[in-house]
Amino acid sequence: MLGRRSPVKDDQPVSDALDLDAADAGKGRPTPKRSDARKARRSITPRNRKEAAAFQREKRREQRLASRRALMTGDERHLPPRDAGAGKRLARDIVDSRFTYGQVFFGLIFLVFAISLVPVTAVREIANWLALFSLLMMVVDGARNARLARRIVVARYGEDEARGVSSYAFMRSLMPKRFRRPPPKVKRGDPVAAEAR
Repeated sequence: MLGRRSPVKDDQPVSDALDLDAADAGKGRPTPKRSDARKARRSITPRNRKEAAAFQREKRREQRLASRRALMTGDERHLPPRDAGAGKRLARDIVDSRFTYGQVFFGLIFLVFAISLVPVTAVREIANWLALFSLLMMVVDGARNARLARRIVVARYGEDEARGVSSYAFMRSLMPKRFRRPPPKVKRGDPVAAEAR
C-alpha cells in the first residue's frame, strides 16, 4: 500500500518480475552516489591554465564540427553566425524558390570555353562577348535577388534582422542550387517565390 512493491508470486516468471523492477526504476539506471557525481563534476573543471586551454580547444573543435554538420544537413540550432537567424533563413528560401542565373552560369562558361577552341576568329569573338554577357547577367540577377530578399526581410522582421541579408542573398544566388550550403529547403516555385513577386 504505502509505496511497497507487491511480492513476486511463485508462478510469475522471473523476467516479468525484472520488467516490473525496470518500470519502477524510471530512467533505466541507478541514481549515482553524491560523491561520484561530485567527482564527475570536478573532473570536467580544469585545474590549471594548460588544462583550461586544452578544454577550450576541444570545445571550439566540437563547435566547428557541429557547425560543419549543420551546414550539410541544414540543422538550424548549430548553424554558424553567418547563416543563423530568421532573416537569413527567409533570404535563403527566397533565393532557393526562384530561378537564378547563377544556376546555369558555370554550364555556359564551359560552353563558351569549348566555342573559344574553334580556330575561327569570328567564333572566338562571339564566345568572348557571350562570356561577358553571362557574367553581367549573373551580377544583375544576383543584385535583383539581394534587393528583393532585403525588402521582404525588412517587411517581415525589421531592420535589425536584415543586417547582412543583401550580400548573403547575392552570394547564394551566384551558386548552383546543388552546391548551396545550408541545402535548400524549398523547391523552385514554392509559395515564397509567389510572395516575393
